[in-house]
Amino acid sequence: MTNFSKGFYGVVSSEIWCDPVPDKEGEYPSSEAQAEGTEENAVRFLKSAASDSPDGDLELNFVKRRTLDEQPVWPVTSSSTASPFSQEAKKLARSFGFLYDCDGVLHLGDQKIRSAKSALRLCRDHDSRYLFLTNGGGNTTEEQKAASLKKKVGIDGVDDLIGDRVIQSHTPLRKFRTQAKEDETIYITSLDPERARNIAHSYGFRNVITSTDLLEQYEHIYPFAPKHIFNSKGRALPNATKLWRGTDAMAYDAAELKNGNYLKIDHVFIFNDPRDWSLETQIIHDILASHQGYLGTLSHKNGDKSLENGGWQQDGQPKVWISNLDLLWKTEHPINRFGTGAFLHAFRGVWKESTGHELLFKYMGKPSRITYEYAHDSLLRANGAADGRTEPLRRVYMIGDNPESDVRGALEFQPEDGTEYVPILVKTGVWRQTEAERQPRWEPAVIVNDVLDAVVWAMRNEGIDVTREAVEKM
Repeated sequence: MTNFSKGFYGVVSSEIWCDPVPDKEGEYPSSEAQAEGTEENAVRFLKSAASDSPDGDLELNFVKRRTLDEQPVWPVTSSSTASPFSQEAKKLARSFGFLYDCDGVLHLGDQKIRSAKSALRLCRDHDSRYLFLTNGGGNTTEEQKAASLKKKVGIDGVDDLIGDRVIQSHTPLRKFRTQAKEDETIYITSLDPERARNIAHSYGFRNVITSTDLLEQYEHIYPFAPKHIFNSKGRALPNATKLWRGTDAMAYDAAELKNGNYLKIDHVFIFNDPRDWSLETQIIHDILASHQGYLGTLSHKNGDKSLENGGWQQDGQPKVWISNLDLLWKTEHPINRFGTGAFLHAFRGVWKESTGHELLFKYMGKPSRITYEYAHDSLLRANGAADGRTEPLRRVYMIGDNPESDVRGALEFQPEDGTEYVPILVKTGVWRQTEAERQPRWEPAVIVNDVLDAVVWAMRNEGIDVTREAVEKM
């Protein structure tokens, strides 16, 4: 088995994640120095601006896991010894699991990938634990995504290959603090904000508002027509709160804000890339420039150079949670399509130009630790004992098509129980070998043609003597 060093495979690229950092005199480094400082700058940006730490917002009450010292002695798996589908093979298969990406791995948009169903059946018939870990979502519940996935993979009847195994990019928000769900106000956006609101309600969030709600209350919050999002109906603001309607920013004090029952936004959730980037950019900018999330105010700390980040986002403003960082994703179209990460980069550019400072935000989805922790806990609980005890895993294979999310996430994730995460990259999705890029920036354990090859490779790696040819004849 390859020994994966989680720190060996590089850092986030400077052209995607961070701008050059000036020295104490305000001078920017030369291009040569920038290249040498790529790792330092990237780490500095990730620590200061983008974070995947729960920081007390998510109630991540994961089960107690074994440490490396407590890990049981697993069988040697360097050679293929167990016949496929035998009891010995099933015993081996209980010691490892799979995480499947969806788009580009199991299907391409609405097009089937022929080997996907066989790959899933191979796992199921060996009693392997597996889940679907997708950066998709925003407009569908997990149950709706499962039904859609079943159709796209081509699973008929009651064949339970999908079940309740779907984890979307925003699914970890189910673990958000109970008090926040009950008492605090969420501003949410996505391709379809009304559907996103309903998903948030299903997670337990009571007070959720959208841009349509704000426009119906005060249309001048956005100057251009049309002033609505398709398929979206405005609702009354929670707790009978109101918006400031003056022609200048509100001159406020704490008592006036509280006693006046003005709308206060406590969290911003970006479930996926919005339909109207201009509208959402304006509203989210207003929220982050406000005092403590009160729309219509401007924080007195904005631009204060004595404060961290120049005073921006230092006055109790809501945190921005973005569900995933995917810049690109694969559909039926021959050229990759922009994803939620594209909106993030666009908004970051506007914010940087407007404030002179980096946008501070939280992120979920692959490759975040939040998402991998959630998925790991779910895998441990899958097929668990009736008394709630979990069955440990020696190894988990992440099968994906995107080096920046699937491969990177598996390489960086180091669960406390010592489970090894092994990335497998398929050629059916985002990544394509080109003359300019012979190998992906984040290097997987292996690159294979499709998902069935990935599962066969993993099982053979674990000592199960299975072949693609034998599976395809079944």
